[in-house]
Order: sequence, then structure tokens, then C-alpha cells
Amino acid sequence: MLQPDGSLGPYAEAWQDMFARGLKSTTVEAVDRWAAVRAAADEIGPYITEREWLLGHIDTFARCNRSADPQLPTRERALVIDVVLESPFTPVIDPTGPVIAWDGASAEERRVWLAEQATGVLLRWYRHIRQIHR
Repeated sequence: MLQPDGSLGPYAEAWQDMFARGLKSTTVEAVDRWAAVRAAADEIGPYITEREWLLGHIDTFARCNRSADPQLPTRERALVIDVVLESPFTPVIDPTGPVIAWDGASAEERRVWLAEQATGVLLRWYRHIRQIHR
């Protein structure tokens, strides 16, 4: 948008790029982060779900992270556990971790067992399931 002096303001390159690519500007008013997330989800509409968006971020994290002890926020970690539970993949038991009879365990027992696993172990299984290569 033009400034009162007729210039594009401090973001001239961004505006020019946006118009060149045919993007439209929107205004999102939010009082907190979650309201902003909801407003962005409304803006995106049917193109991508919040789950797909989060999975994309986790995919990037799983691909790029080289830490020996990676950390994930609670919500992302829960989504990784959901992906493992939804897949036909049977985790190979980590000899240093807790033991479970995977085939005989209920879904809730599996979820609790996965929650006890180290984040690095969960990400290794996640990369296998999603076929992510480092």
C-alpha cells in the first residue's frame, strides 16, 4: 500500500515481490498467538490443515536436526507419537528403554510406552515411517 508520501515505505521490495507473484495482502488482527494461528488457518482454508502444517515442520526438524538429544514441544511430540501409532510400523525395542510386548498391547498402553521413549528414538522411527532421509 502506498504511504502518504506516495512511496511503498520500508517494505518496497516485499510489496513488489508480492504483486509480481499475484499474492494478495490480508490483515489479521489477533490478541494472542492462538488467535493468530486460528486466523491464519481461516486464511489458508482448505489448502492445508493444521496437522499437515505441523507435520511439515516436524519433517524439516527431523531431516535437519543433528543433536544427540533433540527436543520437541509437547504438541509436536504428541503428533509424532500419533504418526507412529497410526502406521503399521512395529518399533524395534531400544535396549536401553522400557520393555513392551507391542503386539499384545492396547492402543493406550502403546501410547504410554511411546511417551516414555527418548525424543531421539521417536524421531528415528518417525523418519523411517515418513521416509525422510538426512
